[in-house]
Amino acid sequence: ALSLASSGLFTPILLERGQAVEARGKSIGALINRRDIDPNSNFSFGEGGAGTWSDGKLTTRIGRNSGPVRYVLETLVKYGAPERILVEGAPHLGTDNLVRLLRNMRQDLRAMGGEIHFGARVDKFHIEDG
Repeated sequence: ALSLASSGLFTPILLERGQAVEARGKSIGALINRRDIDPNSNFSFGEGGAGTWSDGKLTTRIGRNSGPVRYVLETLVKYGAPERILVEGAPHLGTDNLVRLLRNMRQDLRAMGGEIHFGARVDKFHIEDG
């Protein structure tokens, strides 16, 4: 979405079943502490996907210095990841960094005109004339 928005050719609209990372953190806290699960905002659903509350390791099997991988790593640094991820053999972000990165990415996407709709579960699309 960031690439599409920054191209100036598209205005992305993201539909996310779960909640923004801040509200999602509260949902996950309720799950861990009270076993109260929100079926739409938990470890699996919400801003950043399942990896947000993982251990924060960045893993790729297509070559650390390939163009697409380098682009992703540089983008993460642009949004607040530590620069060491560009040179470490096994880069690690940590959940605290991921939360900040996601917030920064969301703010930038919206500043470029993109829309993000949280709590917007999509079960099917109906396409006409398309």
